Formats: sequence, structure tokens, C-alpha cells
Amino acid sequence: MRKGTKWTLWILGLMLAAIFINFYMNLYSFAYALITVLLLVFMGWGFLAKLKNDVRQHEDHHRRELQTAIDDIDQYTR
Repeated sequence: MRKGTKWTLWILGLMLAAIFINFYMNLYSFAYALITVLLLVFMGWGFLAKLKNDVRQHEDHHRRELQTAIDDIDQYTR
């Protein structure tokens, strides 16, 4: 497992443990705040994944257009 993945899993585990401990100790507002932070992190992670996918699709589209243009030029200049 990569080092970054290990750290991510440790932090996620600690956050979940902290949420359960705060619910057990009747500190509901702090537990809900931790849940909110966790949700914001997951939404940010999803946004970055979608952005990366959109950039790759855009680059692939332009690469295909360029290749098609080069193929057309080669076809007509033979």
C-alpha cells in the first residue's frame, strides 16, 4: 500500500472513532461538526476527481481531432 493511502486510512479511522466517542460521551454538536468536516472532505475529493476526469476528456478530444486532421492531410497528399 502506498504511504499516502495509509495516512488517509488512518485519518479516516481516527475521524470515525472520534465521531463514535463523541456520540457516546453525549457531545452531539462536536460529533455532528466532525461529520460535516468528513462530508466536506469527501465532496472536495469528488470534485477533484470529476475535474481531473473532465480535463482528461478535453485533452483526449483535442488529441483525436488533431490525429484526424493529420490523417486527412496524409490521405490527400499521397
